[in-house]
Amino acid sequence: MDLIELTEAEFARFRDLVYRTCGIRVAENKRVLMSNRIRRRLRATGIDGYSRYYDFLRSPAGKAEMQPFLDVVTTNETYFFRDDAHYRWLADEFLPEMIREAGERRRPRSLRLWSAACSTGEEPYSIALKVAARRPDLAGWRLEVLGTDLSATALAAARAAAYDERALHRVGPEDRRAFFDEGPPGRWTVRPDVRSLATFRPHNLLDRMTGEPFDCVFLKNVLIYFDAASKQKVVDVVLAALAKGGRLVVGPTEGIHGMLGGLEKVKTWLYRKGG
Repeated sequence: MDLIELTEAEFARFRDLVYRTCGIRVAENKRVLMSNRIRRRLRATGIDGYSRYYDFLRSPAGKAEMQPFLDVVTTNETYFFRDDAHYRWLADEFLPEMIREAGERRRPRSLRLWSAACSTGEEPYSIALKVAARRPDLAGWRLEVLGTDLSATALAAARAAAYDERALHRVGPEDRRAFFDEGPPGRWTVRPDVRSLATFRPHNLLDRMTGEPFDCVFLKNVLIYFDAASKQKVVDVVLAALAKGGRLVVGPTEGIHGMLGGLEKVKTWLYRKGG
């Protein structure tokens, strides 16, 4: 199969499909990138043209193909302790405050943290490392770090919990010894006691989040790909899932500060829900 790039019309159809499905607005300068990524799915499915593949995605028979399609066009790379100040705050301020409040019987001995759009797991495991470091103070607590993502491929990598040097370039020797097992040269696996803190499940950020509210939500480095209308939908979903008094950690490029009027601004990247 020797396909050239998507035509402008084909590119527009696929861009609109991605936007309608998950709210992500693919930039107009990404036609070559999207062409290359869709060709992977053409080879995998044996479909011999972009238009036929689009029609297949939109058909009842192609329902199961939508997830692999979204996987290849939306996957994003990340690494441990991205935006180090956020994790220093988590370890030095947030966790001690939660422990103190529980000791004063002002909150239950439980903690739920959500890494939204967690990609291949570096962010939720970064959170879990900070929680694991306070385990003596959290003995008997119900602890959960939830990572969600649209991509099934990314979630499979997160569950495998094996990373290379690039992903761990901000993880120091002490944390590597404490929380990782070294495998083949340049490969590290998160230890089972840390992995046990984290759970993963698929989630579209435009969809309502079910389950108990979260004490802290990390929403970082994802909404740059959303337009204003989609960002507002995601913000509404996240705020509904945030517990009273819960914290929201956002990335520097999310562009949602004007949408968080119901929250108290603590830092440029940190907000608190009242109550």
